[in-house]
Amino acid sequence: MSAVEQLQKVGFSDSITVERLLHDQRTQTALHEKVLILDEAGMVSGRQMWELLRLAEQHSARVVFSGDTKQIQSVEACDALRVLESESRLKSTVLTQVQRQTVKDYRDAIKELRRNPALGFEKLDTIGAVREVAWLDRAQAVARAFTDAELQGRNTLAVCATHDEIDRVTEAIRSSRKQAGKLGEGVQIGRDVSLNWTTAQKSDMRNFRPGQFLGFHRAVKGIAKNEITEVAQVEDNRLIVRNERGQLRAITAKQAKSFDVYERPLLEVAAGDRLLITANRHEAGFRATNGEIVTVARLGQKGLIHLQDGRVLPPNFRQFAHGYAVTAHRSQGKSVDSVIISGDGMRKELFYVAASRGREKVVVITSDKELLRESVARSTARQSASELARRVRPGLLQGAYRGLAAARKLASRAAQYVLQIGRRQTLQEDLRNEPRIERAYDHGIER
Repeated sequence: MSAVEQLQKVGFSDSITVERLLHDQRTQTALHEKVLILDEAGMVSGRQMWELLRLAEQHSARVVFSGDTKQIQSVEACDALRVLESESRLKSTVLTQVQRQTVKDYRDAIKELRRNPALGFEKLDTIGAVREVAWLDRAQAVARAFTDAELQGRNTLAVCATHDEIDRVTEAIRSSRKQAGKLGEGVQIGRDVSLNWTTAQKSDMRNFRPGQFLGFHRAVKGIAKNEITEVAQVEDNRLIVRNERGQLRAITAKQAKSFDVYERPLLEVAAGDRLLITANRHEAGFRATNGEIVTVARLGQKGLIHLQDGRVLPPNFRQFAHGYAVTAHRSQGKSVDSVIISGDGMRKELFYVAASRGREKVVVITSDKELLRESVARSTARQSASELARRVRPGLLQGAYRGLAAARKLASRAAQYVLQIGRRQTLQEDLRNEPRIERAYDHGIER
C-alpha cells in the first residue's frame, strides 16, 4: 500500500502525491484558500518546497508540514524541512508516542533506535530480531522468513540496502512461491524503467540513442499526455520519435520538461505475483499511485495484466516492478505487519525507516552484524548553504535576521568562500606542478 493509499484509508480521501499537485493545474486551482497538509515532509526537496510555497502563496492557502527530519531526506538537493526547522521562526509540535508498533519490546527498540542508533540496534539484537547468516545464504534466508510470515497471515515487506540485493531477494522469494504453487506460468513483459534524467540531460540530444522510450506526462504538439514513444533517430538539435501507431514526431530541447526517459528491459510476470507501481496514472477508467503494491490475478490477451482488485493495466502503462522487496526510500510511508531487512550496511536514517515499517515484527538478516552495527550509527545528513557558511566562518550569523533576504545573503557568502577555497587549492596545485603544461582537475569541495 502506497503512502497516498495509507492516508486515503484513514480518511484523507483527497490525498495525492506532491508531483501530481505540482503538475496538475486543476488540482492547483482547487487549493484556493484551503489547508494543504504535507505528509512525509522530510522527503521534500528544496525545488519541491519552493514550488509548493509559491503555489500556497498564489492561492492564499495555509501549509501544515508533517514529517520527521531524522528519517530519509529528499533524493533531490536540499533537506528543505530540516532547513525550515533550524533556520526559520516556524513553530513546531513534537509527537512523542510511537503508534505503529503494537509489541512492547519492538516498540521500545524503535524508540531507542531514534534516540541512539547503537543502543537501538542492541535492543533489536537482544529481542532476537538480528540474524547473521553467510552471504551466499542470505537471499534464501530472507525468502524463508518471508514465507513464514505469510503462513502466519502477516502482510510482509522486505527492505534491502541495494538494488542488487533486491534482485537476489526477489528471485529467491519468487522461486519459493513457484515451488509452493503460488505463481502461475510466467510471461516476459517489457517494463519502463526511468533513467531519472534531469532537465539538462534531457535537453542535450547527445545523451539519447535509438531504442530508448519517452513517456509524456504533459501533452505536446502531436503527442498526448501519458503517450509512450520510441526514439527512432537522434539528430543534432532534435529527436525523431515513433508512437504506437507508427507515426513519427519531432522533439526538441524546448519539450524536455514534458517527458521522462525510459529503458524497457523484460520482466517475468505471473498470476499471483506482487507488483510495485512506479508511476502515477490518473485517467478515465484507470487510476494508479506511485508506490502502491498490487497482486496479479491473471494475464489476458496481448499481455494485459489483470489485478486482483479488478483493475487492468493499460497497454501503455509499463511502470512497474516486482513488489516483494524495495529500498528503504520506497518503504517510507508504508505500514506492514512484518518487515524483513536484508543487508550489511545501511545508514542511520535508512535503517530507522526500514526497521519501523512493521506493526508486529521486524527481522534483520545480515552477513556481518558488526559492520551493520557500525553503519547504522552513521548519518546521511547534508549541509545547507547557511550551515556551510557557519562551518567555514564560525559566528557568521550572530545577530543576523532570518528569512528570504538572509538566506540569499548566506548563499552568496557561502559561494564566495567556496570560490576562495578553490582558488587557494588551484594555486597550491600550480606551485606543485609548475613544470607541467596540463594541470590535474581540482575537485574543490564535494558533498
